[in-house]
Formats: sequence, structure tokens, C-alpha cells
Amino acid sequence: SYSAELNVQKLIELGYPKTFFYKDNYKKSSVKWFNLSEIIEQKPKFIALVEQNLKLNGEFVDYKFVYSSKHNFFKLITTEVENKKSSLISVPLLKKKISKPEDISDVNISEDEFLENVLDHCKYSPVKNIKKPDRKKRIIFKEFDECKIKYLNTRKIDDLTLKQFTEIDKNNKELKNEDTNKKVSKKNKNNKPKKKNSETTEVENEIKQIEKEISVAFSWQNFPKPIISNLKMSSKNSGILDIYIHETKEKCVGTIALNSDNNGNWSLSCPNNDDRPGVFKKGMGGSGTLIKENNFIIGKGLDIYKNEINFIVKLD
Repeated sequence: SYSAELNVQKLIELGYPKTFFYKDNYKKSSVKWFNLSEIIEQKPKFIALVEQNLKLNGEFVDYKFVYSSKHNFFKLITTEVENKKSSLISVPLLKKKISKPEDISDVNISEDEFLENVLDHCKYSPVKNIKKPDRKKRIIFKEFDECKIKYLNTRKIDDLTLKQFTEIDKNNKELKNEDTNKKVSKKNKNNKPKKKNSETTEVENEIKQIEKEISVAFSWQNFPKPIISNLKMSSKNSGILDIYIHETKEKCVGTIALNSDNNGNWSLSCPNNDDRPGVFKKGMGGSGTLIKENNFIIGKGLDIYKNEINFIVKLD
């Protein structure tokens, strides 16, 4: 539940920035800059301070991002708002498009699920077309180092990276499997071969899924070239989508994240490439929703040009 310890001044003293944005490519809309105070007013279950060394306008800095569990940062919602800059009374106020994450309930989000989603998003999301409020000049982000979680709420985290989280998660599952096997062996003192119990089988299956790449059936409306795609699960509820376009010899990367109710979101982006056809030369990327049904993960969504993207994964 929400903790009373989350007050703005204390968070600022710990290093949380007063304003922040979520990573994405804001080619077709303006970025939403959040005030830390408006995030705290939403009473999130978790917030995270993430630090990433990167080149900002030509200089290396330790840049800080903030994540709230009240936001689905894998899915941006674009809305039109009135542009307050217009001072001509005779001219109707111009409207501009602003994109911000979808608001969600965080009641059923676990700490591990939130941390993993944050690290996935920070590592794989693009940072393009970012402008400060009321400024026309873009902020240029380049040469990104690892994302490191500094704080979860007000609890200090020792620079947790996605690689470290994945290793810890895998080790925890292996320990759970080991403990379960010990319990089973004690019950089977007569050493007769017996069927593994459901808990042991479930943990072993999770570990196997995390360690392997799974083929993905993938379609992208109006893109004329075949696409090869694989999914590698980094945990039970999240994974990395690798997209390969053979004709242009390039790789795109995406993430998937499932919630505890077997619904979720995905996003992916590709580097700009003039060898690709038509509108796909620049800003090729997309996002959408996921649902897990039986042994299948089904993804649906759109790219920035409203072309449909669909994929399906069969889990073993």
C-alpha cells in the first residue's frame, strides 16, 4: 500500500529530480514533463529513481529518470490540448498533441514485477525528439550506459541493473526448485520412482523458458519485407523481442511485460535506415497490448503510422 514516507522534499533530498519524462520517441507529439509532486499526489505503491550515464548535448552526465507504478510506461496515450502560447484573440487557440503513459491501478503489482519492468523499459526504450517545456530546441541523448536503480521509494538499492536482476531472479527460482526437490525426496524414503509434484515441474518449466529463445510469428502491415523474430524471456512475466530484417541486415529490439492478470504491453523500436522502403526509413517502431491465453502470448498494436502489428508466441 501507499507509504506516508513518500513526500516530495524527502525524495528530492535523496536525488529524485523535480521534473522528469518517460523515454520514448516523441516524433508525432510533444513529451509530457511530470512534476514529482503530481506523481506523489497519485499515491503510487512504488516509485523508482533510475540513473543512467549518457551523453547529453555532447557532455557525459549521470541522468536521472523517475518511474511510477501508477503509470503503464510501455503504452503512451496521445491527447490534444490547447496551446496556451497563442496570444491572438482573433485566432482560435491552436491545439498540440502530448503523449503520456496510461494511468493504471498498481494494487496487484509486486515489487519484483515493478523493478523488472522499470529496468526493461529504461534499457530498451528510445530517447528521441525530447524538448524542454516552452522550448523549441531538442535535447540530444546519445551513448547510453547501463540503467541502474538507485532508490525504490526511499529505500536505497545498490545500483541494480537488468543483468543483475535477471541473475538474481534465476538463482531464486533454482533455489526454490532445489528446496522443493528436497521436500519431495524426504517424502519418498522408499526410493520408488514417483511423479514430480506440480510445484517442482512449474519451477523447472519457468527456468527452461527463461534460458531459451522462442520463435515468434510476426506481421507488420504495409511493410513489404519478411521479418524474423524471436522472444527471450528474462523472467516469467517479461522478455526481449529480437526483430531481424534480412534484406537490410538490421536488428530491432523490443520488450514485453505481462501483469499478474495475464495482460500486458509491448513496445519495440528500430534504428533509422534509408535502405528501408517508404515511411519505414525513420521512426520505425510500435507498441500495443498483450494477452496470455493457455500456452500462447498474443500481441496486438500499431506503429506511429497506424499500421497494424500482430504477433503470437507459443510457449512450451
